Amino acid sequence: MKIKKLLKKNFIILFTTDIAIMGCIVNGPGEMADADYGYVGKGKGTIALYRRKEEIKRVPEDEGVDALIQLIKDDGKWIDP
Repeated sequence: MKIKKLLKKNFIILFTTDIAIMGCIVNGPGEMADADYGYVGKGKGTIALYRRKEEIKRVPEDEGVDALIQLIKDDGKWIDP
């Protein structure tokens, strides 16, 4: 499943939270500076998760969506559908 489709499936309820999905680190942090969270490719099979401009952690690509959901929950911004 493509990442955008997977994220849309999981984040349909988040109307007040901006999530930037960036394909690479070169332009990612600058272009997503206004987003609340970022999901950025960091190399083959690795995703970096950001809160605003701060990199929070790196995870394997197959754990990226779950890790992003957990980050949003930890910040108290997640609303269960």
